Amino acid sequence: MPALTQLLRRALVCLMLTAAVLNPAIAGAQDIRVWVYHNFPPFIVDEDRRTGLSYDLAALLTERSDGRYRFIVSVLPRQRLNLKIADDVPGIVLWANPAWFGDAEQTRFGWTAPVLNDRNDVISAAQVQLEYDGPQSLAGQTLVGVQGHRYPGVDSLVDDGVVTRVDVTSEEAVLHFIASARGDVAIIASSAARYYVRAMALDGAVHFSEPVHSQYQRSILVQPQLEPVRDYIDQALAQIRLTEQWRGIADAYGLPPEQLP
Repeated sequence: MPALTQLLRRALVCLMLTAAVLNPAIAGAQDIRVWVYHNFPPFIVDEDRRTGLSYDLAALLTERSDGRYRFIVSVLPRQRLNLKIADDVPGIVLWANPAWFGDAEQTRFGWTAPVLNDRNDVISAAQVQLEYDGPQSLAGQTLVGVQGHRYPGVDSLVDDGVVTRVDVTSEEAVLHFIASARGDVAIIASSAARYYVRAMALDGAVHFSEPVHSQYQRSILVQPQLEPVRDYIDQALAQIRLTEQWRGIADAYGLPPEQLP
């Protein structure tokens, strides 16, 4: 029996080597680490099942590389991501912005063209229907925030007791609190808010302020040693943006056309 097991193992190895020779995409593809620290929809929907916009984009980039690259998504906290970047570990970061990585001049890292237009929406319960007009317009309100998140312009009002803050553990919980009127107002990425409103059937329960808190674009940070990969991604994205497939994927996550650059 052991001899048969050994024979089977050798046969399996031979099959794998044959497949690699016949399929250059398996034999020659360079693995590219893809780091995602936004561990919430639409970027990550289910980490175990590997579903979400991050996995979809990685699959498209792999597919269009003609066997050159294999983009492999890993979800990790921002602190661990910072350590990898500081240690010059080769990899790319999805859904990033130069300002968030101390690289406003884009001289420390490689950056792709914007992948997604995003903004921080100000949402309130349907009964409240608050229209945002600067941080002072939140005076006297109860802000539902995600634990550990900072809200520029509003944090100082919380510190001064002008705004009351209640923390929850996730963006999904923020929507639950606002929809059930357990808080007055929240500031949340539009990409996440629109996803949850659709997924949780909250149309009519949540009001989106017309003036938003802030607007920004999400790009892909590329470690300097992967400059050829950055060039490839830019070329691939220029093509992907024009496809019905990409627009269909975005729509499936509740992202409107104006969020696609």
